[in-house]
Amino acid sequence: MPTDPIVASILDALTCADAQAAWTEFLSRYNGIIYHVIRSFDRDPDRSSDCFLYVCEQLSRDGFRRLRKYDVNGRATFSTWLSAVVRNLCLDWHRKVYGRSRAFKSIAGMAATDQLLFELVYRHGHSAEEARHELQQRGYNLSFTQVEEHLVELQRCMTARQSWLLSSSNAVAESMEELGQRGVNAAELADPAPNPEALATLRQTNALVSSALDRLEEADRLLVRLRYQEGLTLQQVANLVGLKDAQTADRRLREVIEQLRETLGIRPLACGKTKAASV
Repeated sequence: MPTDPIVASILDALTCADAQAAWTEFLSRYNGIIYHVIRSFDRDPDRSSDCFLYVCEQLSRDGFRRLRKYDVNGRATFSTWLSAVVRNLCLDWHRKVYGRSRAFKSIAGMAATDQLLFELVYRHGHSAEEARHELQQRGYNLSFTQVEEHLVELQRCMTARQSWLLSSSNAVAESMEELGQRGVNAAELADPAPNPEALATLRQTNALVSSALDRLEEADRLLVRLRYQEGLTLQQVANLVGLKDAQTADRRLREVIEQLRETLGIRPLACGKTKAASV
């Protein structure tokens, strides 16, 4: 399979004097893949942002050594290869932050497939289907029925206390338990979904904002995504895209937001709020 010429161009540029521009282009093009892999490990937005920063630091370390190891003449596509690299870095980050989790003795003695399923479902909160997909990515071809059978066996091997320890570490379970302690029935919670009129307005707004973002320069779109979608601090954003400091990143972001306001026809009011200009 021929290598994407854009990928080859970016990798070549990482060895040149203008490597920072190539790094910015790489992040703009592949940050979605990186973040998708990270979220498959941990869905918490704060931890995902920290992991994202760690992954980017490792990819840019030692003159982008990891990225430059990609074989443009190899069989794997760059996206597939990058996903595998990021997956390994996610594991490194998790071990660095939390240490190597010790599996229960009953699980540690099981086959590698069962241990991996245990990590995916009980440690990371994947559904059975999500776990099956992840297993396929790692070379284990199990049917959905087989995955469910393995999960039943895993559950059988755990004591009631071990199951409780796992469930108590799950944020969703903790939230529901807290609601129960307050006497709130989950069935009584209001449906958060918007009504059809509000949904139509949201879709229209989303289309307008997406169009405005598409008109930004690639580097500016990356700034917006790192700051507002992935929740990085200004200093972290500055470090990743090669800006001088947090103040410089903040100033540039303000300029980008002002550009978006102008594109969307929004002007500031005296009280500090915003108002759409009449058409």
